[in-house]
Amino acid sequence: MNRRRLVLAAAAGLVAVASLAAAGGALAPLDLDRGATGLALALRKVGVSGRILYVTAHPDDEMNGVLVRLSRGLGLRTALLTVTRGEGGQNAIGPELFDALGVLRTGELMALHRYDGAEQYFGRAYEFGFSFSVEETFAKWGREETLGDVVRVVRAFRPDVILTLPLQGEGGGQHHQAVGRLAAEAFRAAADPNRFPDQLRDGLRPWQAWKIYQGGVGGYGEVPGRPVRVATGVYDPALGMTWQQLGSEARAMHRCQGMGQLLADPGPAEGVFSLLDAEPAIAGAEGDVLDGLDTSLAGLGRFAPGVPLAAELAALQSKAEAARAALDPVSPERAAPALAETLAALRALLADVDARVADPASRAEVAGRLRDEEADVEAALALAQGLVFEARADDGLVAPGQEVAVAASLFSAAAGPLEVEGLDVEAPAGWAVVRREGGAPALPGGVVGRARFVVTVAKDARLSRPYWRRAPDRDRHELLSPADETLPWSPPVLVARARCRVAGVPLTLHAPVVWRYEGPFVGGERRHEVQVVPPLAVRVSPEIAAVPLASPRRPIEVRVFARNLAPGAAVADVRLEAPAGWSVEPLSVPLRLSYEGEESGARFRVTPPAALRGGLHALRAVAVRDGREYRETVQAVDYDHVERRQLLWPAATRVLAIDVRTRPGTAVGYVMGSGDALAEAIRQLGVPLALLAADDLLFGDLSRFTTIVTGIRAYETRPDLRSAHGRLLRWVEAGGHLVVQYNRAAFNRLAPEAPASPADVPSPYVPFPAAVTAERISDEAAPMRVLAPSHPLLTAPNRIGPADWEGWVQERGIQLLAARDPRYTELLAATDPFPYNPGEKQGLLVEAKVGKGTWTYVGLALFRQVPAGVPGAWRLLANLVRPGSGLGDHPAVQDPTPLASVR
Repeated sequence: MNRRRLVLAAAAGLVAVASLAAAGGALAPLDLDRGATGLALALRKVGVSGRILYVTAHPDDEMNGVLVRLSRGLGLRTALLTVTRGEGGQNAIGPELFDALGVLRTGELMALHRYDGAEQYFGRAYEFGFSFSVEETFAKWGREETLGDVVRVVRAFRPDVILTLPLQGEGGGQHHQAVGRLAAEAFRAAADPNRFPDQLRDGLRPWQAWKIYQGGVGGYGEVPGRPVRVATGVYDPALGMTWQQLGSEARAMHRCQGMGQLLADPGPAEGVFSLLDAEPAIAGAEGDVLDGLDTSLAGLGRFAPGVPLAAELAALQSKAEAARAALDPVSPERAAPALAETLAALRALLADVDARVADPASRAEVAGRLRDEEADVEAALALAQGLVFEARADDGLVAPGQEVAVAASLFSAAAGPLEVEGLDVEAPAGWAVVRREGGAPALPGGVVGRARFVVTVAKDARLSRPYWRRAPDRDRHELLSPADETLPWSPPVLVARARCRVAGVPLTLHAPVVWRYEGPFVGGERRHEVQVVPPLAVRVSPEIAAVPLASPRRPIEVRVFARNLAPGAAVADVRLEAPAGWSVEPLSVPLRLSYEGEESGARFRVTPPAALRGGLHALRAVAVRDGREYRETVQAVDYDHVERRQLLWPAATRVLAIDVRTRPGTAVGYVMGSGDALAEAIRQLGVPLALLAADDLLFGDLSRFTTIVTGIRAYETRPDLRSAHGRLLRWVEAGGHLVVQYNRAAFNRLAPEAPASPADVPSPYVPFPAAVTAERISDEAAPMRVLAPSHPLLTAPNRIGPADWEGWVQERGIQLLAARDPRYTELLAATDPFPYNPGEKQGLLVEAKVGKGTWTYVGLALFRQVPAGVPGAWRLLANLVRPGSGLGDHPAVQDPTPLASVR
């Protein structure tokens, strides 16, 4: 496995060791990892050799308090293997879905691990959405391939103990059970050289972990078998809270899944597991998942039976314990001599193991555990010495061929000189690194040593993007960079290195080169690794457009934007490439870009041919700079709790040629929700639309609209909408048509922060008793039963038929409405084919007449279907925004003049 160790510095005397697959990345460290507290926590890893692997299905499946206990509390090397990146989830904070959501959730896991200190690995399964079936899950992921993902990480990480999810459980989320079963099989398969032999050819070796346990998310209230309770409510004086409390802080990083939660209460808490398998077998009850595991350095002799290493390992254990005992919170540097002595003895033993252990497998096992210990001692020694090592670039987004300045700085807080042997910058092949100033002096205590470099990016440098992408024909990732498999991200392109001596012992520190900048939030500073971007980024608007087949010659306006991502000025000629028979005016437009970061755009008028066939057609944007074409959009995934990452997509507008009609005189007011793309789709249908702000909802003239649509989760994210609810209902009573897209449980209480209502209490935001549920139809191909075939929403202006339910993606509907009043009309019903989601479900599309108007709830997952270009979803959307059947006397229908002001 491609696993590099970093000694990563931050302000106030912190240096924390982390893998590039582990916590932290280039994000600033937490206060608890600084100074004496950071040293106290780092010393817990010194003299400890155990490894624990936790295998889950999605980001947010993990028991965070358990991870804190194992890593922070007990000093064990702890890793989380997440089989998917969570692409099929919802997004409570932004527009990212599918692949972009996977990038965001990967970043959230990395931010989370700053708290629990665990390492992170990934499988290659793509989360295709909620599943009620293990069999469906295996069919979509590929059972054997996904088992191989788990086996690969088990063989590479070589855990003593594995934790995983329950193998059985009724209800939804059967990805959990699928992963539990794969982990249980991988426990034995990883030790079998006949299973996945290609991994052995790649350099991995068989591995038999000792024990595997099931428990946690998605199964029974109590796990089957004899429970093993893992206490997490233990107060930790170094943390100033319990392990469970720090775990709850970590879990709050899953913000896109709505987990910005309160700190857990102090007091008893636990994770409950049960033993699945063990080799050798275990007889009798256990009090902890670690029972019987020797996590000391002395216990490493079990990996080399017959080799007399006991005395050396015992001596090393004694030195490690002496180093731990040397902790002085007032004078952390007092631990440095003992740590330096431990490090020297450890390295001597490593060299001796190479000579004394003849069996290659035994030698590799003992040496691997000792190298873990070496990294832990190095981290603690750097903290004891008060070393801070950072490397900063003067630009965070660099283009091929660009020069970027890098400054590396090393600070030692401890008294006395620090011998510095060199400060360097490591770059990929083809990049040039030139030192401008700085050498390798002795560094007095309290003085910062610096070196400055100019780095020239290779002209053929690989652009920064995820090293994985969804395979076109299955729910699995293919690898753009196979060497990075299982890692969260590809390693940083620029890494600084400091070579020094502490108490006479060589120590090498590494830090990714980062760009520091001011963020738009309290606290200000943001950081991200240097990332390679194209000199020009191209984007289009809209990303998807609709053309009615009844009037195919209707022109489409497409806007093409070019953004200069290289230093200096640029001229870019932009154009649109259209299919044969389409006309584009103008043919091209020159754009002058004066500075790095500037974006400019041009408008194109595109006319489809008269003989337009139905389906999706692509209009591809191209920008030409200095004779070279650029065709990709750079999509940044960037929030204040995660490190910026980017995806690169083809810059293209998809034109959906579709048999769709809209009703003349329709005027829509739209209340944006969270991550909502339907407003632009309504505009693409040719319907006048205005986005409604708080003033519009509370004080504006709503009579100019025939229809008002609330975006997904809008009642959760828009307090102004909740405040205006009574006014909206009065508008409905006067003849308006209100369309409410799906909401989550917050819809059932007055405000998200209000106490949850009992299940039988209706939502305060419905005209008659009803409540949003967690019910869903997860099979995107589930047959739809039409309950009201003559209803206007299903007949006008488009008659919705069987073909309109074809080609849907991921799911039919979520957060279905439980209508508890006969004044509601249920229009649709569907049944999942899965035993764990039995029975026919309604609440997919529900309407109620309210006075002269109508109120409609949409549980159908239109927010996924419309961006995916599903024709039936667009036709249904056109029906949904038409005026309700009681709107014949609505002012906006009688007098369309005000519509001219709606835009």
